[in-house]
Amino acid sequence: MLRICIFLSLIILALTDATKSKSEYHECKDEERQKHPHLCNILDRAIADPIGLANLLHKWSRNVGYAFDMRLDQSPFFNSDGGISPKRQLLRAGGGADKIDKILPTVLAHGMGDSCFNSGFKQFTSHISSLTSSHAECIPTGTTQHTDTINGFFLNMDASVDVVASQIQSNPLLKDGFNAIGLSQGNNVIRGYIAKYNDPPVHTFLSLNGVNGGTGAVPSCIPKSTSSSETESIGKYESTSICNLLMEVASNRAYTTFAQTHSFQANYWRDPRPQEKEAYAKYSQLAQWNNEGRVYNSTLNENFAKTKKFVWVMALYDTMIWPKEGEQWGTPDPLDPFEGDVLDRNETEWYVKDLFGLRTAEEAGKNYYEVFDGPHLGFSMEDLDGWVKKYLIPES
Repeated sequence: MLRICIFLSLIILALTDATKSKSEYHECKDEERQKHPHLCNILDRAIADPIGLANLLHKWSRNVGYAFDMRLDQSPFFNSDGGISPKRQLLRAGGGADKIDKILPTVLAHGMGDSCFNSGFKQFTSHISSLTSSHAECIPTGTTQHTDTINGFFLNMDASVDVVASQIQSNPLLKDGFNAIGLSQGNNVIRGYIAKYNDPPVHTFLSLNGVNGGTGAVPSCIPKSTSSSETESIGKYESTSICNLLMEVASNRAYTTFAQTHSFQANYWRDPRPQEKEAYAKYSQLAQWNNEGRVYNSTLNENFAKTKKFVWVMALYDTMIWPKEGEQWGTPDPLDPFEGDVLDRNETEWYVKDLFGLRTAEEAGKNYYEVFDGPHLGFSMEDLDGWVKKYLIPES
């Protein structure tokens, strides 16, 4: 049964840059309120209390599994005082200086409702740096915790990529290229950077449960979720309000200039029904990045080819992204999207026609596929460390 509502991010109308002040949040006009009553209701809250709203969005995202949380004791490479553990010192000694010098820095992009400024994601970034013995940093789209969180909902994908690209290109530590790790929708930021810029280039892209093929349903808002523990945590009214917003925009408003301009999640909403294909091609930012739009852009293929290695990681029990196979570029069967089998990546239109370079990368041996036995972002630290060591750290 189709589980309809789009991701939490069609909630607030967007910031047009990463440093908006409170007075510059979008205020809905009368006609916008008529078409988007729930969206405008929460936009009013963004104007009145942006920090409070950001905290609510983060709490909701953590409860339903969109945001990643890492505690200090989850990292096997840190002592309680934050220093490098004996285990890591041994790894460094065994690796040798030559190996360390070859390891590129790592750029990280967080998921929906999270922020580079949150303690859990700071710890995650430090863990990657310690594991690789190289520089690692999360690049935000806002200058504070609450603007970075809110921008994950309201700053659209193209604008988010432009903000991140500006920071990358001005950072001397990244001038010779870097590896990248994305979590959930953070992969759209990395993938968008590859599509639109890739200069300096991403060498290896580790995609952890990325919304790569888009999403056509959001299960956190199906009726049974309204009585779950996450609802009780933030309140029934708040949960119902958020889900009403998601359903409203996902069902009726995603493929509009308004939604595509002001919602990150509307940008990767990929309705699999044939009757929506034209609207998807016309409006969706994801469609433009995939060369599924009305104008073919060969630069997308050229930029995709600059990356040497892609690692697509799928959660076997992911219920946050539908279908979960989209994390590895599968799609619903367009002839029977909700009852038919999910198409494998090599059966999809974007692969067969090599619309943006996926087939070329596959034939060049650049694509690697990993799975783990768990829910969205439910990988273990052993899983994570294994992927980092396998794909981001040179063998010699």
